[in-house]
Amino acid sequence: MRKRYRLHLQGREHLDRWLVSYADYMTLIFALFVVLYSVALVNKDKYRAVIDGMSQAFSVIQSRSDGLLDGQGHSLLDNAVSSSPSLLEGATAAAPSLAPISGVPVLQNGTTLAKLDMQLQESMSSLVDSGIVKLTQDENWLTIELSSGLLFGSGSAFMGPNAAPVINTLSSILKPVDNYVRVRGYTDNQQINNEIYRSNWALSAARAEAVLNGLIANGIAPQRLAFEAYGEFSPFADNSSEQGRLQNRKVVVAISKFAWVPTAPAVKPEIAEPAPALQQAMDAGEVKVISLPGGGIRITTRQD
Repeated sequence: MRKRYRLHLQGREHLDRWLVSYADYMTLIFALFVVLYSVALVNKDKYRAVIDGMSQAFSVIQSRSDGLLDGQGHSLLDNAVSSSPSLLEGATAAAPSLAPISGVPVLQNGTTLAKLDMQLQESMSSLVDSGIVKLTQDENWLTIELSSGLLFGSGSAFMGPNAAPVINTLSSILKPVDNYVRVRGYTDNQQINNEIYRSNWALSAARAEAVLNGLIANGIAPQRLAFEAYGEFSPFADNSSEQGRLQNRKVVVAISKFAWVPTAPAVKPEIAEPAPALQQAMDAGEVKVISLPGGGIRITTRQD
């Protein structure tokens, strides 16, 4: 009987070991939830102090009613951060303006665009009335739109006989002033691929460069000039019609309201000549120049 009871206990002693693993599992689950709960608790006072400190450091006024932690704000910052003033907004900006594209600091405005517009209207009245030349003025630019047919042949960047009078007229008005000038080339969307120009972009660049070289040849400072190529990618009209393509083939001379300010020439430092007495002593060998061990030199008249 006792032997049979022992055999019965030996069969049950391994059945309760799952309780050990289950207890370990529950302990781990409990620890996990404790950690998650502690992480979920946020000390709003400390976070508010951090946010206020950052706001003061970046000079951002932040209202306490709509906070990030309260979940009621519509944005991280209550007041929208205004963008920096445009480089072309005028001389009232705090920082010195930058010349368009060139990035050269400009400390003053050039000749007023209204005055230049009046001079161009008088000099090119016949071309403006016929629609071959178009003048447009805004706050920052005075643009002169020149039809490519007036300056160049079809698919060419070599100036025709009508180009010289136009370039000379422009130069006579632009030369006495210091305003920056940008020459921009445009084409239609009819593809070109010949021995000289592989794309409309190359053709527009060559035409703009030709006009720029004409202005330089008439005495306009190259530091004021630059050319831009837009090809077919900035059309003025719809390229589906011949009239639209005609309007897109042009060279635009854009005059900036800012002036080019020549940089002052660098002043070479003057090298002081040695005193006559010292020069005579050096010539006579009475002055010795001794190199010091730690670097440098020492001048002495001692002969020992």
